[in-house]
Amino acid sequence: MPLVSVILPTYNRADTIRRAIESVRNQTLQDWELLVVDDGSTDDTADVIAARYAGEPRLKLIRQENQGVSAARNAGLRASSGKYLAFIDSDDEFLTHHLELESAFLESHPEENIVSSELWECFGRDSFIRHYQIEIWQWYPEVARIIGSRMLDLPPGETDNFLRVYQTREPVGEWGRRIVGRLPYENVYLYRGHIFEQLRWGYLMCTQPTMIRRSGWEKIGHEFEKGYLAEDFGFLAEFIRRYKANYISIPGCFKHELAPNGRPLSEDHLATGRRTYFMGECMMRNLERLFLTERPDDPELRRLYGWLQYRLAHCAISQGHRDEALSHLNNSRRNFPGLARAMALYSAAKIIPRASLLQKTYNNCYSLNYALGAILRQELSISDAARKAARRLRAKEI
Repeated sequence: MPLVSVILPTYNRADTIRRAIESVRNQTLQDWELLVVDDGSTDDTADVIAARYAGEPRLKLIRQENQGVSAARNAGLRASSGKYLAFIDSDDEFLTHHLELESAFLESHPEENIVSSELWECFGRDSFIRHYQIEIWQWYPEVARIIGSRMLDLPPGETDNFLRVYQTREPVGEWGRRIVGRLPYENVYLYRGHIFEQLRWGYLMCTQPTMIRRSGWEKIGHEFEKGYLAEDFGFLAEFIRRYKANYISIPGCFKHELAPNGRPLSEDHLATGRRTYFMGECMMRNLERLFLTERPDDPELRRLYGWLQYRLAHCAISQGHRDEALSHLNNSRRNFPGLARAMALYSAAKIIPRASLLQKTYNNCYSLNYALGAILRQELSISDAARKAARRLRAKEI
C-alpha cells in the first residue's frame, strides 16, 4: 500500500497534463500512487499519458465516459489505496515538497485528519496571486466590514491576518522543520482551529494543496457531489465541520493560467470564463445549505446572502443575463436593504434595456477598474494586466 494516493482528474488537457504528472514524479516523497482519471477527453490527452508513462508502475490511467470532474474524482477515490489522499488538477503543479511535508504532519499527528497549505495562482513570469492569503487578509475582511460583521476582526494585540480565521499559530515542529529549512520561504507557521463557521465567507482551502487521512474520509463517507462546480468546497466542508483544520503557510501547489508554452490554456478553468456565473450560483447554494437552512433569520447571514446576490448580479450582467441580474438585485435589496451599490446597479440595469448593450458597457468598465485595482494592490504588473486583457479580447473574438 502506498503512503499517498494522488488523484488527478483530467479532460482535454493534452497541453498541460505532462506538467501535472511530472510534478508528482518529482516529489521528494516517492511513496505514492497516481490515479489519472480521463473523463472522456476528445483530444489526445489519454494517448499522451499512455505513450509517455507506459513504464511508470505507480501511475494508473482510468478512462471513463464524460461525467464531469466530480465523477472523475470519485472514480479516483474508489480506486485509491493510500493511507493519505491528495488531489491535483491537470492544469496544476505540485511543488516538490508538498507530499513530504503534509504526510509528515499527518504521520506525527495521528489524531488529525486534514492539512492544507497555500495555492498560488500563476500568471506567468513569476506573477502570482497567493491563495488563501489574499482571501483571509483582504477580500473576506472587506466583505465582513460591508455587512457589519466582526467575525473576522483580529484578536486584541494581534497583527497576523491568518488569526482572523484560525485560533492558534505555532512554529513548524520537528516533523517538518528539516523540510521547511531547505526551502526559500520565510515565516512559515502552522495554523490550527475549528473554522467551519468561517466557511460562510467562501473558500479557505481547496483540494489541490490539501491532504486528508483515508480513515477520516471513510468515517464521513462523503464523495464529491455531481452537477455543480463548487464540489470541492462541499467535500472539504464536511471535513472542516467534523475535524480541526490545519494550515501550513507555505505554497504547496501552483494553479497555472497558461500552458507550459506560455499560451492560453486549451480548456478554461472550471470556475472561470462562461462558468463564472454558474460558480457563483453554486457558492450561494453552499451558503444556503450549510448555514441559512438552519438559521434562516440570522440577520448577519441574510446580509451576507444579499451581498452574494449582488455579486451574482454582476456575473449575470457580464454574461448578458439582464433579467437574471434584476432578479438577483431584487433579492439583494430584500436581504440587505442598506446596500446602496445594489440599488445603483439595479437602476443602471433598468435604464439600459438591451442585455447586449448593458453587458458591453459593464464589461468595459469592470475590466478597466479591475486592472487598475490589481496594479495598485501590486497583484499584477502593468504588463501582466495588458497581457491578460489581450487574452480576453482574443477569446471573445474566437
